[in-house]
Amino acid sequence: MLKIVKRHVIKKKPERLKRTLSVHDFYHKRNKILVIRGYGGLGDILMHRMLFEDFKLLMPDVEIHFACPKYYHDALIDHPFLDKILDLGEMNQHEYVISYNTTTACGRHELKIAPKADLNRSDIWAKHCGINLTKHNMHIQLSPKEIEIGTDIIERNRDRKGPIVALAPISAMQHKNLNPTLILETVNGLRDRGCYVFALHHDPIQCVLSNDIPMINESKIRNWMSIINQSDAIISVDTSSFHCAGGLKKPVVGIFTFANSDAYGRHYDTKELVQGPCPLNYRGCYDWGECPGKKDPILPCCANLKSTEILEAFDKLSLRFPQIQSRWSLNR
Repeated sequence: MLKIVKRHVIKKKPERLKRTLSVHDFYHKRNKILVIRGYGGLGDILMHRMLFEDFKLLMPDVEIHFACPKYYHDALIDHPFLDKILDLGEMNQHEYVISYNTTTACGRHELKIAPKADLNRSDIWAKHCGINLTKHNMHIQLSPKEIEIGTDIIERNRDRKGPIVALAPISAMQHKNLNPTLILETVNGLRDRGCYVFALHHDPIQCVLSNDIPMINESKIRNWMSIINQSDAIISVDTSSFHCAGGLKKPVVGIFTFANSDAYGRHYDTKELVQGPCPLNYRGCYDWGECPGKKDPILPCCANLKSTEILEAFDKLSLRFPQIQSRWSLNR
């Protein structure tokens, strides 16, 4: 005998759709883009300046906000296409429909294709944000007062006549630094060429001080930028001074070891490049930690740099930019 079982139907309401953003919020947030850089150094912050103009060209009405450590804000305050600079600790990412974190993008790209190199870091970050850069302009705008401060600092340290050459021989990474012998040989070569040369770094450099070479220690970013701007030429290892000089369109010699000089200097028309020699013939391998030719902690591309190469690059600059030589003539 069949038993008929009555079916019990439970009426259940459909689940409510969860909206992450209301129409009202979307309307007020849709024209803001946040770019996040979780740490420095200063050279990377300066290279980020090349991003913002192209954002504006693509979306003229959009607001560009940039979040980075507060110490670096002074490196960005004059940018005409940057609407707001935020401190990482005060940033609220939920206030934006679109945000891009560039913090690890360049490192991942460079290590992935190493020892090859293709893109400048600004282009790597732009690609991460889904755009292609067309301008590569930092738009550094120093005020007359800032320029006056830079000139005053330089002249207070002058020990001879001649064109002004800022030498930045030290980076945050020791594998990029010039050793004391290279520093002294480069300074002497520049002096032989009639230049007034000073070392530029935020901390004292012992071999510079002990050899009576003018030393400018400057920790204020705007003053430091003005000092570079008011120099006739800059000679710099792979550090922020190189990128600041390139952004300011100042004649600059860039000295590179484990990073590719062609990629890093690609968008600076006023540069001459020196690449440290690699035993494997790489032009920057990006792998300083595992270099087979390393005699810890010295890399062969660093240890085998020669002052003659640096001075030859400076001589090329002097030929390309006659104002260096004309300044020398005026100060004789």
